[in-house]
Amino acid sequence: MQDKATTHNTLAAITELYDAIPASVIIVDARMRLVGWNSFSRDTINGLTDHEMPDVNPLKRVHPDDLAEISRKARDIIHLDIEESGEFRMYHKNGPPYKWAMFRGKRAIIGGEPCVVAVVTEITELKQAEEGQQKLQKQLLQYQKMELVGQLAGGIAHDFNNTLAAIIGNTELALRKLNPADPATPNITDVHKLALRSAEMTRQLLAFARKQTATPQVFELNESVSECIHLHRSLIGNNIRIEWNPHGEPVQVKLDPMQLDQILSNLLINARDAITGCGCIRIGCETVRLAPGDCVADQAEFAPGTYAKLSITDNGCGIEEPVLPHIYEPFFTTKEVGKGTGLGLSTVYGIVMQQRGRIECRSECGAGTTFTVYLPLHLDERQTGDGAAKREKAALNAAETILVVDDEPFILKLIQEILESRDFTVFIARDASECLQIANGCARALDLLVTDIMLPDINGIEMSRLLRQKHPSMKLLFMSAHAPEQLALSRKEKNEVNFIQKPFGIGDFIEKIDRVLNMA
Repeated sequence: MQDKATTHNTLAAITELYDAIPASVIIVDARMRLVGWNSFSRDTINGLTDHEMPDVNPLKRVHPDDLAEISRKARDIIHLDIEESGEFRMYHKNGPPYKWAMFRGKRAIIGGEPCVVAVVTEITELKQAEEGQQKLQKQLLQYQKMELVGQLAGGIAHDFNNTLAAIIGNTELALRKLNPADPATPNITDVHKLALRSAEMTRQLLAFARKQTATPQVFELNESVSECIHLHRSLIGNNIRIEWNPHGEPVQVKLDPMQLDQILSNLLINARDAITGCGCIRIGCETVRLAPGDCVADQAEFAPGTYAKLSITDNGCGIEEPVLPHIYEPFFTTKEVGKGTGLGLSTVYGIVMQQRGRIECRSECGAGTTFTVYLPLHLDERQTGDGAAKREKAALNAAETILVVDDEPFILKLIQEILESRDFTVFIARDASECLQIANGCARALDLLVTDIMLPDINGIEMSRLLRQKHPSMKLLFMSAHAPEQLALSRKEKNEVNFIQKPFGIGDFIEKIDRVLNMA
């Protein structure tokens, strides 16, 4: 048998070993009172002396939301003699903030009484890293989802918009030829209106998929919002009051005005639908300067800088908390069948992300919802978006020769008729090979190439580079039914890019032709 001195030395060595562990080692009896501890638990966790430690209840440091689970595990260790482990939040010494901890415990008989022997380790940094990883994972999943939907949207839009372009163009031609009193005029007018509405739906599909071709302009945000509110006033209804608080100074942004209209239209309609009976929608505009600490880590594209801040607040029913994470998902809607497509907020999200901005939502059931949109501020106020529009238009020169390339015969026929009606000399081709063949055999210089970007053999941008080797002064106008990556790449390379989105009206097309031909 060991003598008392040896036993004392052994216990002293064990105590010294426990005190060297950089974690809390505690012994708790069946009444949840401390009966043993190491120096880390005493000094770092409790901040007490050895005389104050006995009978302390360590569960009082546990976060209320975790207390029931940790208490159950402690009872199971004592009464069922099983090992338990878990994660929970606790505070150190005198109080919050709470920190994350992990414990592992088992039963031991001490002095004839069952006790819990547990090791408690702080894991706050690990939990923060896990949360960051989860945010990154959600961001990746959202990106992959949007990319997949974007590919689907791009394929649909290409074929659908080509069809709509032919319908819109031909109905406009028919209406120009028909006498307004002709019985067929109302029917063709209806077809034209429905085609335009279908084109708008396709633009929404491309917007939330971030595949929409935008024509950015610099404009004053206060004026544009005021105009949009005026246009949507009848849509909101007389039972809802609109309060508009513009910024006291001009706010310049650079984006496609149609995209701003889509943002406001969707948010205003959602606000209207959230209000039962009478209510109020408050719209505000201001500028903010965001420092690095103000930007969220899970959105790399949202960088520090100066932003236009547009907020839309309603006092409607609010959004339930379980629904909030899904509101930007395509085709997700809580509205009744026939009253919503689930594309509205997806459209807004896609446009804002495309502009390297951010959209935030704060909502409380029964207390209303606020959507806040941040758009990069355009700081060079000397630039104006209407400079080209104010330029005096030159007369179209009937002697000019235009080569049109598109793999859709209906589009070719339509454009040829439009241009020849204005006395242009027009050549048409269905692909790059036929285009190059025509260009090589053409005795006169080509003034303008109008081409679809997506062609069966090579894309329109590459074809135009080959064509310019023989016709270096030839001007270019690209068309597309959706926004291909080649157009974005060409813009990054600062190449000359004049573009018109399909489907388009005859007036818009002629105006674009006029502008390109008269460019310096």
